[in-house]
Amino acid sequence: MSGPPPIWKRYHVAHDTEYCYAYSVSNARHRAHLIPGDRPDQQVHQRTLTVNQPLAESAEGIDFYGNHYRDFAINVPHRLLSVQARMDVSVRAPVWPTHSVIWTGKSLARRSFDPADQVGTRFALTCAPYLVDSPMIPALPEAASWALAHLGSGKPLHQQLLTMTKAIFEEFVFDPAATTVGTPLSQVFKTKRGVCQDFAQLMIAALRSVGIPARYMSGYILTHPLPGQPRLVGADATHAWVEAWCPGHGWLGLDPTNGKAVTDEFITLACGRDYADVIPLRGVVVGGGEHSLEVSVTMTPEAELTQSASPKHDLNQHDLKLGKPVDTAGQ
Repeated sequence: MSGPPPIWKRYHVAHDTEYCYAYSVSNARHRAHLIPGDRPDQQVHQRTLTVNQPLAESAEGIDFYGNHYRDFAINVPHRLLSVQARMDVSVRAPVWPTHSVIWTGKSLARRSFDPADQVGTRFALTCAPYLVDSPMIPALPEAASWALAHLGSGKPLHQQLLTMTKAIFEEFVFDPAATTVGTPLSQVFKTKRGVCQDFAQLMIAALRSVGIPARYMSGYILTHPLPGQPRLVGADATHAWVEAWCPGHGWLGLDPTNGKAVTDEFITLACGRDYADVIPLRGVVVGGGEHSLEVSVTMTPEAELTQSASPKHDLNQHDLKLGKPVDTAGQ
């Protein structure tokens, strides 16, 4: 007998990104994966993307993986780029399976199938990109043996996926100083230290190595201030987790950084093979030289919102930053 339907929870997210360049940028083209879309357990009520420079071109689209994006071009000289994303989104906790196929250690991938087989066709079209190596997630022989040891055999797959999720949480240490965006995954596996991006990509490598489709998820997770303390404005960050394919149920959300299944405190921005497919803001610029980057994220439950305006920077004050030394530390 099924229980009561999940309750929808609504959140407001403010995500600000600022690039301050040492010299003037004459031309720039950017792509922003900062536009959430509707999903089975996510409803987008409002979303806006604001750029502080006049745009020569601007267009929205949907990429190969089904993600919404915004492309824009700037043809006026500038030393400061500010992109502000605002969104109101409702999410509900995904229904976690009570049963699933028994995992026997064999790959879920099919070498061939009957074109009349609708299940096989759906699997091939949905999962093919997430079974093979990708630019930031190469094949790791050590990950395969680690995966088989933690998945075990003879138990329901959904249980084993959660067991692996908890194993990464218990065996690896969250350490922002241990890695950068370009740190090889083999090093993360060796040192057992990193951040959410590393742990998500490591789990994906392990799952793909044994034939379980897995994809990289980008978005936000609600953080909780200490008891009696206010929510800090701008102190949150984007988050990364995993979705693994479970026959009969589809994609299951798993967060190895926190050792748990995805709940109603996650908002999805985009999915892809790895981080390179879902970078929140990327681009190509002419000029600029060295630059500093500031990112501010605030995810607020609707119940905490007040009648005052949501926190955001005053674009009219941006020029004040240009007189300060450019800090490229950590870039």
